[in-house]
Amino acid sequence: MDDRPIGLLDSGVGGLSVVKKVIEKLPNESTVFIGDNAHMPYGDRSQDEIIALTRRSVAFLMSHQIKLLIIACNTATAVAMATIQKEIAPQVIGVIQSGALAASKTTDTKHVAVVGTSVTIHSHAYAHELHMRNPQLVVTELATPKLAPLVEAQASRSQNLVTVQGSLKPLQGHDFDTLILGCTHYPLIASTFRQVLGPQVKIVDPAMQVAQYTANVLARDDLQSSGHSVYHEYYTTGDPAHFEKLARPFLGEAGLTVQQVTTEVKP
Repeated sequence: MDDRPIGLLDSGVGGLSVVKKVIEKLPNESTVFIGDNAHMPYGDRSQDEIIALTRRSVAFLMSHQIKLLIIACNTATAVAMATIQKEIAPQVIGVIQSGALAASKTTDTKHVAVVGTSVTIHSHAYAHELHMRNPQLVVTELATPKLAPLVEAQASRSQNLVTVQGSLKPLQGHDFDTLILGCTHYPLIASTFRQVLGPQVKIVDPAMQVAQYTANVLARDDLQSSGHSVYHEYYTTGDPAHFEKLARPFLGEAGLTVQQVTTEVKP
């Protein structure tokens, strides 16, 4: 048994979509999450910046003696995961591999679309992972940079609808039966995606597959918790009140509190 927590990181509140599925799947496990809201969005930054910012969040989580790291951010997974895997001992799990696996199992027509930040889409990480699993898959990739900031801003439903409709307009005319939400912010407005796309398109949230894979790794490596004194800690480099406002109803934790921290490297 190993009662150390699972560490999760994201550029902002989007990683809560992964936290939620991990807690549901693994109720005996403790978690520590950090959202780097002070520096989001990552999707418009350079690769060097993304790696540096991800390292800061990883160092913070490692100070909490985590037993496993989940990079609950597609942009950081695409750009920084390979680097982080070389630098820390705990196993690192990313969202892109899990999302690609889930989509390859979900699609009937073998036509898959992916939406995400500019960095994630331009890295072609999803297309690569999908084609590794099935070379016959036809993949359409679309950068939707307005959507993560939309979620962080806690926009109204009507504003969400207008922005999602506009962002997905380039997909019109493309034949796909499965859409991957390639940014962990997007599941927080999944109902809007469903409203825009209709019931004929299956929406894949990589978080569900991440939770399942995490359960498999914990069992394989004998890292499962005893279930005693389970806790969930939430940290942000941004405004904790703003973070709590979205996190409480989404996670269903009325008593949830968020602490503000800095990951800046001291000279």
